[in-house]
Formats: sequence, structure tokens, C-alpha cells
Amino acid sequence: MDSTTTVTATDGVALAVHAYTDVDPRRPTILAIHGYPDNHHVWDGVAHKLLENHPGKYNVVAYDVRGAGASSPPADRSGYRLPQLIADVGAVIAHLGVDDVHLLGHDWGSIQGWAAVTDPVVGPKVASYTSISGPHLDYAGKFLRSPRNPRTLLAVARQVLESAYIWLFLTPRLPEAIFRSGFGGRLIAALERIGRSGASPWETLRGQNDYLNGLNLYRANMPRPLFKPATPLPTTDVAVQVLAPRLDLFVSPAVQRFTGAIPPRHRVLDIDGGHWVVTDRPEIVARLTDEWVEQNMTGSADTPDSDMRQS
Repeated sequence: MDSTTTVTATDGVALAVHAYTDVDPRRPTILAIHGYPDNHHVWDGVAHKLLENHPGKYNVVAYDVRGAGASSPPADRSGYRLPQLIADVGAVIAHLGVDDVHLLGHDWGSIQGWAAVTDPVVGPKVASYTSISGPHLDYAGKFLRSPRNPRTLLAVARQVLESAYIWLFLTPRLPEAIFRSGFGGRLIAALERIGRSGASPWETLRGQNDYLNGLNLYRANMPRPLFKPATPLPTTDVAVQVLAPRLDLFVSPAVQRFTGAIPPRHRVLDIDGGHWVVTDRPEIVARLTDEWVEQNMTGSADTPDSDMRQS
């Protein structure tokens, strides 16, 4: 089953909500948020594995972030600021008619998830959170200011190099020209293959709106948190699991491991794969997400922080 409904955001944007199952309020709900330049289809493989391995256990839902997939764009760039993106998460949860959700985020979807779980209004509606390849922007900014020895200085230098593409995305008009020419899409497809285990049946079909509109995520929210992170850092009581792909070319494991100000109920796992591990190894993401949700339904989540390796 894959049904699509529409929810109207607080500023009037229409968000396309895709349910891979019927939504039964008696079951735990996994709500997935995609990143850039993707749409909800990036979660198709993970959803398939969750439903194949745990039939009838979960409601599994994803939505197209504003301006991506079948969701409409806001009237101007300010509509992509994080407070509005947090409100979108709250609107989707309310639309589903469930008490709370287990968030699952990748890339910019993960950045939005971090913003949601540290928000005093939406955070209490999240039962657990699994973050992949997207740090809290304020935590990332703190990480960049944190080197105390040669090893941590090298880790920061690596992340600065891996984040160089951000400056291109902040440049007026040039990235749009690159994507309209078709070169940008081919380049991202090539980068997507780095770290892959082989041919994957799960591919994200992207439209030009995914590439172009999503640039405003960067332009509306960066680079301020990277240069001047919030003081004190935002906190959360939500149990957080971080899955850090070892071969991620854009978000290093070190910055993902820097979890800022989250409580003892969290864990960080290094996993095999590249940045788009969600399409390459959906079975690993599904297994660890189910494990984390299950632990936080039974109250047995790891305490304190565990730093483990998975393959």
C-alpha cells in the first residue's frame, strides 16, 4: 500500500504525505524525512524492508519536504527557515492523528529532525529519533570550533573540506545553471555511487524542482550556525540514535559523533556505506531503526552513550 494525502502547512504550503501502510493509531509510527536533492522515494527501500521483516508492526510514513517531490514550494526563501520546517513536522504529525512518532532523518531531513527534537513544542511528540548524515547545525558549528589537539584539528579540517560544496550552493544563480544544464544531476549520481556495495534496486527519481528548490534550504539557514552556534547549545530529552556512514563524503563520522547536548539515552553507530546508505543498504537502516524503536518502546535504550560499529 502507498497512499498520498496532503496537509496544509502553517504558511499555506501543501505537503504531500506518503503512507506505505494504513495508519493505525495503536501501532508505533515511523516518520521519515528526506534530504537534498531527494524526495520521499529515497525511503522506499527502508520502508520495504521494515514492512517485509515486521509485517503489521509499524505505520511507516514519509513526506516530501516543501518544494520537493509533490509538495509545493513556499512563496519566498524565508519559507525554508528551520522554524517553518519544524512546524511542518508538527503539522504532519497532527495530520496522521497519532500521539507521537519515531523520527528517521537523512541529510537535510536529519538536520530538520534535530531541529524538531530540540524544539519545545514538537520535541515532546517524538518518541525516538534516528539521524543519518545530518548533524544539528549548532552542534556542527560547535564541532568546527572544538579542536584541542592534532587529531581533532585534522577531523575539523576534513569536515571543512567536505563542506566546501555549501559555498557553491550559496552562490547566486550558478548552481541553478549547473543543474539546469544536466551536469549537476550527473555529478550527484556519480557521487551517489561512492561507497556503494553494488547495484541497488532502490533509486531515487529526482525532478528539477528537487535540485533547484532545495538550494533554499542552504540559503535560508546557512552559514550563520556554523560560524556562531547557539549558546547554550539546544538540548533534547528524546532518545537519539546516530548512524554514521564510514564513507560519507559530505558529513564526516566525526561531526556526526559530536552530539552536542543530548541526554545519556543515545548511541552512535558507525555503519558501512556512503552518504546515500539509505538506498544502498536499506536493510541495515531498517534493522537498526527497528532496534532503536523497540528499545524505546520497552525502555531499554542504551545508557549511557555507546559508540559501536555495525556492518
